[in-house]
Amino acid sequence: MNKAILTFVGVWLIALTFLLLKPEPKFSSNSAAPIVAYVHGDSLHIGMNLITELEVTLQKNVEQVDSLLKIEAAPLQQEAQELISYANSGSASEDEIQIAQQRVYEIESILQQMQAKASQNVQLQEQTMQTTVSAFLNKVLSEYAEENNIDLILNWGLSGEGVLYGTEPYNVTAEVLEKLNSTE
Repeated sequence: MNKAILTFVGVWLIALTFLLLKPEPKFSSNSAAPIVAYVHGDSLHIGMNLITELEVTLQKNVEQVDSLLKIEAAPLQQEAQELISYANSGSASEDEIQIAQQRVYEIESILQQMQAKASQNVQLQEQTMQTTVSAFLNKVLSEYAEENNIDLILNWGLSGEGVLYGTEPYNVTAEVLEKLNSTE
């Protein structure tokens, strides 16, 4: 009998400890109305460590692409400058001027293609960054909403756009930022 009482008290203490240490949801799940919360999207953008890190990486990559483009373009630019100088020197014949002009046009086309390729590369990196942030944000916001019995979290802008329905919204921006930055 003592063993049964000790087991019962032990289980009871474990259950009580679990209930006391379990984090409380921010909102009650007993509410009949949906719980609507909001975040300030601009605050998330400014305060989220992942975005800051990705933007720094993107800036470094843009600088590298720009540097490589300058290095690759330098010989072509030099050639074009020499052709222009020769054509304007007065010692070039009409045919030589026409040939130089055609080559300068070719060089301009090549440089434009190089610039377009570099721009595409940067756009792809920006898109990858946005996809990464979106997936991370979706994952963390889903977890946060589930933990706190929130039915809907909206992006709250200066004019209140994005609020479709619901009662007085709850600003969870600071708490979401804390969670976003603690799960990296």
